[in-house]
Amino acid sequence: MFARRTGSAYEVLAPAKLNLHLSILCRRDDGFHELETIMAPVSLNDRLAYSPANGDGAGFRFSCRNVASGLPAPPQGDDNLAYRALLCLAAEAGIPPRGDFQLEKRIPAAAGLGGGSSDAAAALMLANRVWGIHYPASRLADMAAALGSDVPFFLAGGAAVCRGRGEQITPLPNATSLPVVIVKPNAGVSTPAAFAALNMPPKTTRPSESLSARLAAAACAVLAADWGALSTAATNALQNAAERLCPAIARIRRAFERLDVPAHCMTGSGSAYFAICRSARHARRIAALVRAQNLGMVFASATCR
Repeated sequence: MFARRTGSAYEVLAPAKLNLHLSILCRRDDGFHELETIMAPVSLNDRLAYSPANGDGAGFRFSCRNVASGLPAPPQGDDNLAYRALLCLAAEAGIPPRGDFQLEKRIPAAAGLGGGSSDAAAALMLANRVWGIHYPASRLADMAAALGSDVPFFLAGGAAVCRGRGEQITPLPNATSLPVVIVKPNAGVSTPAAFAALNMPPKTTRPSESLSARLAAAACAVLAADWGALSTAATNALQNAAERLCPAIARIRRAFERLDVPAHCMTGSGSAYFAICRSARHARRIAALVRAQNLGMVFASATCR
């Protein structure tokens, strides 16, 4: 994620993400869940653009609109995480927010694709530059963690192993780009509802050794693009709970089970589901087969380093 400049204007592409592996370790005292996951950005992007308001940088305006068909109305005002990120950064820096920010949405919401979190990371990074604040990455990361569990991942950029609530990040800079097909059914899944459906008791003892070994094996599979190992690694501890909340996820899973793909899995808390493919051509073919089944929005994409 980086800002591209055109004259006095800037833009940032905010990518979606996939959880290539997700284990839930325990429910914490603070109500969050301890997790271990491997996340990778994908080439499905929202776009955040900035230009000086009225040509002189005075004033502040934020707008958000969909540029892809089939998406629900995007959140506005305080309901929009990117807008809240801008206000948070301005308050932290002790300056009034300024400029015209326009967010164009392509990433479906309530999908486990992290669109809102990615938009917030883009807002922090872009405003930090155009407002001349120049906070170091570590300070932005602290603000990102306060905004949402996935925001620090997008701010760091690239594939990574994430722990804790998701804010403890270990980059995987040499991860292989993986062609993928993503399917988002019409129905979404609430993240709090998915975690609540786990019905995990508080203060569960963390079986760290076995899960950490599984995470290490999953990371190796991702780094090497080992098709056989990826089939084992691509698991999501929230998937069964999400399928109970949203039966459309199970229909997509069964569709991929009938197709020749190395691995498939739900991402995040759902409802989006993805399959890893062997090549971009393979992904386009699988996407066409799935699209014909009318299971939802279908994207042929790839993970990004």
